[in-house]
Amino acid sequence: MERGSRVSSASVSSQGFEVVRGRGYRPLQVIAYVEALSDDRDAAWERAARLTVLAREMEEELELLRVRVAGLAPQTYESLGESARRLFGLAGEEAAAVRESARQYARDVTDLAEDDAAGVREAARTHAETVRAGADERAGEVLL
Repeated sequence: MERGSRVSSASVSSQGFEVVRGRGYRPLQVIAYVEALSDDRDAAWERAARLTVLAREMEEELELLRVRVAGLAPQTYESLGESARRLFGLAGEEAAAVRESARQYARDVTDLAEDDAAGVREAARTHAETVRAGADERAGEVLL
């Protein structure tokens, strides 16, 4: 039989814990649940950390590229004639549009990463407060 399909007269909490003897939960079930939540929280923190590092690396690379581009002499096609100058002008306009699109994409990705990290931090804080409150309550019950 599957774990959750046992026939039992025990009631079940909203988190899926079996209530035993009318007063408490099965400790192993609670421990497994808290460990799963902890693993999810740790994975989210790790993802947020990786995204933060990636955003920083992208910003550093962007700055290096800006410095490099600023040091380049402007390219001219004067000696190639009017057609080449027009083609060069169109290519320059297209390049500017692509650069702006890439900048906007980088800003959007950075904003999403920062929002995701803030959400993960808040969820972890809330979860920690909930677990701590439960542990404090349980400690109070044990001490009484």
